[in-house]
Amino acid sequence: MNQTKYDPISLSILWSRLLAIVDEAGTTLQRTSFSTVTRESNDFAVVLMDEQGRSIAQSSTSVPSFLGVLPMLTKALLKDYFPIETWQEGDCVMTNDPWLCAGHKPDIGLVSPIFRTSPSNEGEGRGDVKTLIGFIGTIAHSPDMGGSLWGAGARDLYEEGLMIPPTKLYDAGKVNQMLFNIIEANVRASRQTLGDIRAQLAANEQGIRSLKRLMDENDMADLKALSEQIIEASEKAMREAISKAPDGVYNYKYDADGDGLDMLVHINCTVTIAGDEISVDYAGSSGPHYLAINAVMNYVYAYTAYPIKCTFSPDVPNNEGAFRPIKVTAPKGSLLNAQKPVPLGGRNITGNILHAPVFGALAQAVPLQVQADCGSACWCIVLNGQKDIATKTGTEKTDFVEYFFLNGGYAARPNQDGVNVLSFPTNVANVPIEVLERDAPIMVTEKSLRPNTGGKGKYRGGLGQTFAFKMVGKEPINLSILTEKTKTFPHGILGGENGSGGSMEIRPHRFVPPKGLTKFYPGEELILNLPGGGGYGLKEERDSKLVERDLELGYNS
Repeated sequence: MNQTKYDPISLSILWSRLLAIVDEAGTTLQRTSFSTVTRESNDFAVVLMDEQGRSIAQSSTSVPSFLGVLPMLTKALLKDYFPIETWQEGDCVMTNDPWLCAGHKPDIGLVSPIFRTSPSNEGEGRGDVKTLIGFIGTIAHSPDMGGSLWGAGARDLYEEGLMIPPTKLYDAGKVNQMLFNIIEANVRASRQTLGDIRAQLAANEQGIRSLKRLMDENDMADLKALSEQIIEASEKAMREAISKAPDGVYNYKYDADGDGLDMLVHINCTVTIAGDEISVDYAGSSGPHYLAINAVMNYVYAYTAYPIKCTFSPDVPNNEGAFRPIKVTAPKGSLLNAQKPVPLGGRNITGNILHAPVFGALAQAVPLQVQADCGSACWCIVLNGQKDIATKTGTEKTDFVEYFFLNGGYAARPNQDGVNVLSFPTNVANVPIEVLERDAPIMVTEKSLRPNTGGKGKYRGGLGQTFAFKMVGKEPINLSILTEKTKTFPHGILGGENGSGGSMEIRPHRFVPPKGLTKFYPGEELILNLPGGGGYGLKEERDSKLVERDLELGYNS
């Protein structure tokens, strides 16, 4: 039996169970992965979808760059690659096409169908009927996809390694070993990369098993009624929240570092609120950049929708309904709607700053629901080389690829100061120093707060940090760097002052690109000074007790 309508209590319980299922699958992915970028930094997502590819539930541990991406991918697979009638139980489709998936090649998407078995209605001896009732998908940031080391250094899309069109990794349960072989032959640290792909497969399988148990317990033949109610409830909540804001057209202009040298990029953000819908247009923004910081539309949508959802409906879980009232456009071929063959590897540094112009525009409509600009688009460091590992017969050299992410100060908000060194809008986690020093030939020499880097205001921005590490290996290794706000500053909002910008240097002194690839030589030390968050409101309106606390902490008044 399958219900056509669930009462509010039953709906809430089942919705919570679905969230638990995708979270359990996410834990499976995290705990069986091989790379620190997935295991430690949580750069992944798990999404449960209905038979149309509409999202029902997304894992709590997931980065905003994956909002809506797996449903977009699944709908494209159904429309252009694998019609619904061609899917079989045991299938799993893989792709890292940036325009179908999450915007650059290291993000690998795996989509598996979910079938429900029921007795045949055509009489005895006809066997059971298997009906496709939905999909489950995972996206995870692979350690490597070949080509140039991940970052902003590639000159075009083709230098960024393998691009795998939608291909069956498993066909009715039979492995496509050739695809595994091709990946293994073309990537660095292949054990980590293939291990992470298998972890994604395990997560999909875990999610399917748990969903079937839930459906058995509740005598559910399919997900149609449940998914419709969940999506409708989320859409209603989002539309009601948007409708409370004043209609209007709100514009905000924002400059970012670009290459960090002499080629800034410009973002022109126009937000239109009309009734219960909101649209964002980036017309007037910069064209394509020569560095790999260009972003595709899927990715730009995700990082535009995220601050809007934070503003209007932060507590409603992520699914199809929450994003129906949000439309995003950008000129085709621009920085924010990249087209082949521009490079895309470091597109996260661009996506991570979109919250600032969106909040800046929305501050003109709902000033008490937004925050200032955060102290970093997340700074990214990738280390690659060879290291010795113990074997049964002695030692042998193997490739390593290690990622770690650094954050500046979190922005001030309408009711409190920003937090020191906190990630936003991405929520990737730190790699513990002990793990980093074990996996790469470096020694961390400093990790400290940067005094007085948060912007002043009624509420202060959070402090940035200094992070430094030294090369202790005997051979040079490759170093990929992505920084932001070394030429520009985190914006204050509604009268709040800007946060301090960032900087970097290498000792002994030589030129190191703020974004790009270089070598890291034995004995060198890299010092990274990350920005503070922007302030909120006029500093003259700061509470006297907070001013006293500032003085106690040694802040400049």
